[in-house]
Amino acid sequence: METNKRCDNNVFSTLYRIRFRASKNGHTVVNLSLLFTLIALLSAPWLVILGSIAALIMGYRFAVDHNGIGFEQNFDDVVRNAAQNVKNAVDGITEPR
Repeated sequence: METNKRCDNNVFSTLYRIRFRASKNGHTVVNLSLLFTLIALLSAPWLVILGSIAALIMGYRFAVDHNGIGFEQNFDDVVRNAAQNVKNAVDGITEPR
């Protein structure tokens, strides 16, 4: 069971670290994780395909970055940090004055 959990975490961490970038004139316009890109492709494939074709026509360049700078964290750490940030924000809003 522990090995399966570690394998799942490794898959999500790998999908999070691999970045899909779209840039034009050396400026990055879109920098998405492969995890989000796959979810978008499964949710609305027609939108992703049409958007990609439109971006290519407009001169955007696509690249896949296997170890994106700033995204070296483990996926579990990212989720834990996000949960803590949400908890702090909610606590800050709901505290009595």
